[in-house]
Amino acid sequence: MLVKIIDYDHLGRGIAKVENKVIFISKVKMGEEVSIDIVKDKKRYSIGKRCDTLKVKYCPYYQTCGGCQIGHLNYDEQLEFKKNAVKNIFSKYTNYNLDSLEIISTKCYNYRNKVTFHIKGDKLGYYEEETNNLIPIDKCNLLDSDIITLTASLNSFIKVHKKLTKAIIKSLDGRLMLILEGREDKESIKDFFSSTVSSLYYNNELISGVSSLTIDVLSKKFMVRKDSFFQVNKEGISLIYKEVINLVKELDCNIIYDLYCGTGTISLLVSDYAKKVIGIEVVEDAVRDAKSNAKLNNITNTEFYLGDVSKVIKRLDYTPDTIILDPPRSGLSKDLIEFLLSLKVKNIIYVSCNPLTLARDINLLDNEYELKSIKLVDEFPNTYHLESIALLKLRKKK
Repeated sequence: MLVKIIDYDHLGRGIAKVENKVIFISKVKMGEEVSIDIVKDKKRYSIGKRCDTLKVKYCPYYQTCGGCQIGHLNYDEQLEFKKNAVKNIFSKYTNYNLDSLEIISTKCYNYRNKVTFHIKGDKLGYYEEETNNLIPIDKCNLLDSDIITLTASLNSFIKVHKKLTKAIIKSLDGRLMLILEGREDKESIKDFFSSTVSSLYYNNELISGVSSLTIDVLSKKFMVRKDSFFQVNKEGISLIYKEVINLVKELDCNIIYDLYCGTGTISLLVSDYAKKVIGIEVVEDAVRDAKSNAKLNNITNTEFYLGDVSKVIKRLDYTPDTIILDPPRSGLSKDLIEFLLSLKVKNIIYVSCNPLTLARDINLLDNEYELKSIKLVDEFPNTYHLESIALLKLRKKK
């Protein structure tokens, strides 16, 4: 079937129409005519797959791998797609028309400081899109150069030692952490990798090197353990946090609540510009790391609380003038939305990795809070993902 691509959806899929039925096709470009097969036919829409082999210079695995969705677009086209996706989402789900929307670019390749590989026998790689079929990977150009080098070593190792099942690599300021799982001999792993990585784990046991690494972000140091969550693009997070810091400085904050604070990254970075910063996080290990990171940076005006954000915030005695939100992709809970509406804090800085839930939450807060600005950061080039930083201010009552 030959179709013409007339638009994109927010996931980067092309949209075509045949007899008024929408067809979504991955890895196509708007305006092109492409021959497709229908792979899934629903009542209201269909899923198509292009028939020809799509070649992308930076990646020989692009057509089958599920890691990138818009790498076939040049970078200017990628940025334009992301801006338009956010504009369309806000136009559909809120009362705001984002006519002038800025997106900050980052480098297109070699930006990821973490990767997870699956291993089957002597094959290492990623899963094919929407399947558990393993695509063997020799080199992924989204990864930083140190991870690419270690990937080559891993591929050499599993050609002989075929009992590993999973590998996670973290690259932080020139030092590597390798986390392996499987049924391989521990000593052979130590002999092969201990001289090339700073931290080596096997089946949750530290078998060589240090237990954690540190990374410098703007003016602060952060400890990253084996299970710590840390953003995969250092340049990207630095740009995001600069925007947050600039907003905090402009708002002249006194007491800040940092909700979904994780390992305390934002809390500690804005602590220089507030009297007190209170972080709340539901993950126990993250709260432990946040407290350790505060000590690492000799910061004394932060406090971190463990628990469900919507419950802990109601028990605190402070009166914040600013709340920073950095929730998971699912956005804010109904309880937290209701509490924010009743709290009527002056300023809300909302950092989001999902423009759909960001738009939904802004719409739910609209009775009390007005969107004053929004800026995008392209933290994940070649994918449809991005980060948004929105400022909401309490509406002035007439």
